[in-house]
Amino acid sequence: MSMLGICTSLFGPFRVGVLFKCTYLFVLIVGIVCLTCYHGDAQSTSDTTRSLKGEVREARNGTQLIGVAVHIGGLQKSMRTDANGQFKFDGVPEGKQTLRFMKVGYQQLEQIIDVNASTPYIQIELETLPFQLETIRIYGSNRELSQFEETTDLTLGEAELQRRVGMTLANALANETGISQRTMGKAVARPVVRGLGGDRLLILENGERTGDKSASSADHAVSIDPTTAEGIEVTRGPASLIYGSSTLGGVINVKNNNIPQVLPKRLDMHLTFQSESVNSGLTGTTGFTVPIGDFAGNLEWNRRLASDTHTPIGVLENTALSNVNYSGGASLIKPWGFIGASGSNYRSDYGIPGSPEGHITGVNIALDKQRYEGQMEYRFNTSVLEKVKLQTAYTRYQHQELESNGTLGVEFGLLTYNASAMLHILDNAIAGVSGEYRDHATGGFYWTPHTREFALAGFYLNQHTFDKLTVQSAIRYDLRRSEPFRPGTVIRAGTVQRRDFNGLSAAISGIYHWTDKLNIGTSFMKTFRPPGIEELFSDGPHLAVYSYEIGNAELESEIGYGAELFTRYSTDRLKLNFVLFRNRIYNYLIPTNTGEKEWGSGAAGWLWIYQYMGHDVLMNGAEVQIGGEVLPQVHLQFDMSYVYGFLTSNRRPLERIPPLNGKVVLSYAPAPFHFHVTSRFSGSQNRLGEFEESTDGYLVYDIGGYLNFSWWQLQNMVVFEIENLLDTEYREHLSRIKSVMPEPGRNVKFLYKLNF
Repeated sequence: MSMLGICTSLFGPFRVGVLFKCTYLFVLIVGIVCLTCYHGDAQSTSDTTRSLKGEVREARNGTQLIGVAVHIGGLQKSMRTDANGQFKFDGVPEGKQTLRFMKVGYQQLEQIIDVNASTPYIQIELETLPFQLETIRIYGSNRELSQFEETTDLTLGEAELQRRVGMTLANALANETGISQRTMGKAVARPVVRGLGGDRLLILENGERTGDKSASSADHAVSIDPTTAEGIEVTRGPASLIYGSSTLGGVINVKNNNIPQVLPKRLDMHLTFQSESVNSGLTGTTGFTVPIGDFAGNLEWNRRLASDTHTPIGVLENTALSNVNYSGGASLIKPWGFIGASGSNYRSDYGIPGSPEGHITGVNIALDKQRYEGQMEYRFNTSVLEKVKLQTAYTRYQHQELESNGTLGVEFGLLTYNASAMLHILDNAIAGVSGEYRDHATGGFYWTPHTREFALAGFYLNQHTFDKLTVQSAIRYDLRRSEPFRPGTVIRAGTVQRRDFNGLSAAISGIYHWTDKLNIGTSFMKTFRPPGIEELFSDGPHLAVYSYEIGNAELESEIGYGAELFTRYSTDRLKLNFVLFRNRIYNYLIPTNTGEKEWGSGAAGWLWIYQYMGHDVLMNGAEVQIGGEVLPQVHLQFDMSYVYGFLTSNRRPLERIPPLNGKVVLSYAPAPFHFHVTSRFSGSQNRLGEFEESTDGYLVYDIGGYLNFSWWQLQNMVVFEIENLLDTEYREHLSRIKSVMPEPGRNVKFLYKLNF
């Protein structure tokens, strides 16, 4: 397809709802006002840009400091110092710029630099805080791809994650613009980004696949506890293609410290306690990282307990959970890099609520995952080759669905081997290869054939800066084979046989820096997603999701085309982000209700038959974020997102699309405290798939606050929050159990974290 054809396909005429039009008009007006108000600033800004280089050292002994956050005020440019304590910014406008340097355990420093052709190599010294002679922990870069400019990416650090007090990964991300939750109770949730979930939204653990089954079904939990994470990155645009070929929704990478990458100066320990009232939930997390010569060892333990969830109209039965998660790892850390390994175990026992459509008394799920990882990074630090990074992971996953009397209903077993190699070259490019092997087996009353998958991919990402324009591009090619161990069998999904798929993915984005305050960008993507084993060969009753599932052995790959236009405006007093996006997906694979029923062995007996079918779909949407300081220490934030999806053949609405939603946050931050009042809102969803139920709009209030303080050379964090303050009865459209019970009622949450 030509580029003209692709653009016509993406940006052709389409009808949208009134709310979408109003949102677009409102943001357009705001953008015009901002451009008008600051036109003088734009004209006065120098068109000439320079590179700005330097290093950061400790004032007391001259040691190079790794992981210092360096930020240029007003430019939205930030990075962290590398293994040599150095930093480099490209494309910095000439003139006076304010640089801010921040690191845990050191006094914050601001310095004004006059950027011009003769600006010298900058040398900065940071003083240690008076209450602490040594840093608590030396962090690496907060963003894995820090040398690449962000498009509409999101990065959450460890402290921000703790303040979210999230029970699940989806819960921790749910308040971000454009991110929703697919749920079947409080314990089972998976993120949905811009209406895309499942395998169209990759969830990674330290850059590799999680090895669980959360992408395949709504009742399968994500096998990651957010309290053990050190950071979360949401990556979109060209950079997402180094992780996978199906990334229209983006990539969520959860990072932990199982394999230490930098050497702490002393023993680093932490303790976290978390509780919530809506389900009597309790969570405890503890761990430490210890240096032994050039080695660093890490141990982590996490325990979570919760009973049935309370709603404004009663208790949602069979939603209790019990999780235990522990890990250990070690690495050798040298000036040239590091090499290390880790092992972890994640065990979860949770309930799925009953439904007249499936099992009336609910289903209990026992999930067990063992994971072993190895990583190596070697830094060459030459002009041609910066570093090489090697990763491998082995995951053994088992998942059993048990009826209330203990009888086994369905069992899934999955063995996953992942390996990847990345070369960081020329300071602006990454080239690499990745491979995966999966052995998928089922048991119980589920007859998907024993199948294995092979995957191999090569990718390349680069970035170039032309004066005020930054261009990123990426290309990726994937090969995937699904091979049953016993081909030739005929099941309801069709003839079980080997299937081979291959496809090209590509992306390009451009970001134009009009001024140091205003950036405008656009990106285009072509993605490729082959059908998974479940979509090809599934056959059997799946009581936990109230359906009888049948695959389609003749399915072809999904091909997606995505485009987005984004604007970022930022000053010390005002921040505005606006995104328009369109995703056109050919052969979008959907478990489609056939209108027929089959005996499913559950209490209800008969289940609706769902079979995977391919449809052409179109998804349009917008995201708005406006925030600013309205009074000293008082900040107002407004976020809103909307997705409009339909089948192009008959314009029937696409199923499970979140309605217009957002939040308004009023915060007050007199140091060292931070308080907020949040109102979360959602419109009604009456654009329904053939077998969906409508949901009403709602307005829900939350209040909370947090405090960071030091006491006896210990770092403390206290978080307090009340969700659904007025105990409002409301239902989320993406909940699979909204016909059974509404969302949780008033929830008092508390978190305390201690670093020592």
